[in-house]
Amino acid sequence: MGKDRFLIFDMDGVLINSEPFHKEVLEAVFRSQGLPMTGAYYNSLVGMSNRAIWEKAVKDHGLKQSTDNLMNYHMEVFFEMLESRTIPQPEGMPEFLERVRNSDIRCSLASSSPVKLINEFVRRLQIDSLLDHKVSGEDLPRSKPFPDIFLRVSALYGADPADFWVIEDSAHGVKAALAAGMQCIGYRNPDSGNQDLSAAHIEIDHFDELNEKLLRKLWS
Repeated sequence: MGKDRFLIFDMDGVLINSEPFHKEVLEAVFRSQGLPMTGAYYNSLVGMSNRAIWEKAVKDHGLKQSTDNLMNYHMEVFFEMLESRTIPQPEGMPEFLERVRNSDIRCSLASSSPVKLINEFVRRLQIDSLLDHKVSGEDLPRSKPFPDIFLRVSALYGADPADFWVIEDSAHGVKAALAAGMQCIGYRNPDSGNQDLSAAHIEIDHFDELNEKLLRKLWS
């Protein structure tokens, strides 16, 4: 029997095409605080945990509100707006998940999003049975681009980080995967902004590219 094959999914922008919605919500929250939100500034936040986002905003804009209060308000607005929304998956992702289900690849999710949001999107996508572990950045002291979240997943398996592939759509996520000693697939999601994924081992534009032949090669 060969070695176990491990695959870690990022969530926002990979499993579900939620970055446009995240941007809409964050723009609304920034407006409520009288703050500007440029495309470049938003792109610099993609892949970061909510705490890291608001720690950066407090520092950059000299905000007087606490990070915790801003985080809580952000999530209140997020779930209020989410109630009436349907968030699509990237093209080709449902078919890719079916290929993974029919393989011996062991899958987990590692997202900077809060646990409540991870659970909601996993419920909507009906993929809980596919995932061995779901790890949230809110449970860790350091956000992507630090490797902590991916090292937590490998520790849960008791496996060598070198046996893992990670699918990421953000520069922060790619850096975190490489810092963890894992291999990384960079998904160029046009809705995730102008992300530099050039350090990834493989870059793709569509999940059809991750066919069965390529999946076999990844761990060969």
